[in-house]
Amino acid sequence: MPKQLPDDTWENLFYPPSDYKYFEDCAQHDFEPTALEFSWVNAWWLADAALLAYVKNWDAVKGNLEAAGLDKDFTPIGDDPAKSTKGYFVARSGQPPFAILAFRGTDKDDPRNLHTDENALPASRDGYIVHTGFVEALDQVWDEVTRAIESFLHTHPGAPIYFTGHSLGAALATIAVARFKGTKCALYTIGSPRVGDDRFVRAVLDKTQLVFRFVNCQDIVTLIPPEVPLEHFFRHVGVEKYIDRHGKVHDHPSEIVKALDVVPGAIEHDGLAVLEEIKHPHEFLIRCRNAPTGLQPPFIVGNHTPARYPIRIWNYYTRA
Repeated sequence: MPKQLPDDTWENLFYPPSDYKYFEDCAQHDFEPTALEFSWVNAWWLADAALLAYVKNWDAVKGNLEAAGLDKDFTPIGDDPAKSTKGYFVARSGQPPFAILAFRGTDKDDPRNLHTDENALPASRDGYIVHTGFVEALDQVWDEVTRAIESFLHTHPGAPIYFTGHSLGAALATIAVARFKGTKCALYTIGSPRVGDDRFVRAVLDKTQLVFRFVNCQDIVTLIPPEVPLEHFFRHVGVEKYIDRHGKVHDHPSEIVKALDVVPGAIEHDGLAVLEEIKHPHEFLIRCRNAPTGLQPPFIVGNHTPARYPIRIWNYYTRA
């Protein structure tokens, strides 16, 4: 049964719908921890896990994870209010065991997150160039992440760890994979911005070839920072799973195909004038964040809505 998309509102752009049912029907669609290639059911689970990371009540997060059959013991990441970076680590200890590390995306009520997003100066780290704001945000909690991973792998050596997140959370998950010291992992990102240069891309792919990134109809955040035609500048990493405006998913479509998809949707939603506005997506997004007006966000801004991703993925995965 197809699920209904959330209303096109500014509230839903920044927060999960209060009535969202996480991991609904997961007993009939269980996670595939031993998958050696892309898995639709894993993509749906991880998109839901990324959405759940936005929930600020840890008891509610824990309750949803337990209801999905994951271990009762889970590790909040960034529980200290002094840290702006948030997420969680959770495992399933049954056979075969696996773990999920999910990072929260931008919390618009925390100005520290907005500073993280906008601090796009390139930083040199570990032999590659990476977005300064993102890498410094992960630095805040890296000791916590390392302890959670090491504790899990000590008990379950060789078990896979799945990294995920939406928006800022996707960027943090991507850097975390580049730093990962284990042997088995996969990365599924949801509405991710560009994070690092070509050397960073290679560092991620050296850790795993299971790297997949979902893009919902030219979601504006996936267009920033801009891709400059220089050797060491921001690039996307992994197999693009592009969701068109009708909900069909394409692997690595051309820029022409994506333009033919998004332009009619933007004109229908916002009118012709918006096409001039979105020529510079970073500036356009900042204006939208600072002064949202009207009943609906612009088309490619609204396409970043976190709950749209798991619903689109579920509907495509379970299509008749």
